[in-house]
Amino acid sequence: MPDNADALRKYERNVSGLTGDVSTVMLGDSLVEAWPKELSASLGAGPVANLGVGRDRIQNTLWFIEHERERLRKIKPRSVIVLVGTNNIYLDKPCGVMESYQKLFEEIRALWPNGKIYSIQILPRGEQMKGAAENIGSVNSELSRRSRELGIRTIDASNIACGRTTPCANYKSDLLHLTPSGYEALTRIARDGIGSS
Repeated sequence: MPDNADALRKYERNVSGLTGDVSTVMLGDSLVEAWPKELSASLGAGPVANLGVGRDRIQNTLWFIEHERERLRKIKPRSVIVLVGTNNIYLDKPCGVMESYQKLFEEIRALWPNGKIYSIQILPRGEQMKGAAENIGSVNSELSRRSRELGIRTIDASNIACGRTTPCANYKSDLLHLTPSGYEALTRIARDGIGSS
């Protein structure tokens, strides 16, 4: 479950504001929560619901889906965009991260069987984009390799990382969160990935 009351309040706020005409759902951590509305609106053919919550790990997103299943069933999104995992990458082994992803995708498919799942791979991070690079590479490679088995389409957005050099105009000074230009680039990549499937 979430590790603080603020996250619980965000879950409640997110799900209480849902309407039946949602065409696209976005799930994930602070990278999703902070996605500018004017940009995320272009990711769907209709209304887009951003359900991202900062600091979430994959397990937290899974908890949200399991505990809000009845209210989430009221919407029938055609697309589900997932960007989560960067908060797992220093704490969990790649095999554990993949187990979490597998369970998350199973629950999303069970909840919205007609929705296509687009998983944006874990973004590069840290000084010279070397933060947990080996673990991120391992997980992203497995996501791509097992995409058919997992019932997802993966989107590689690593091109936003300025050739893996820092400083990078697409990243804030923490070299994790994105600047407006970073979100513009991420939106273009995500839109292209959705449109090509």
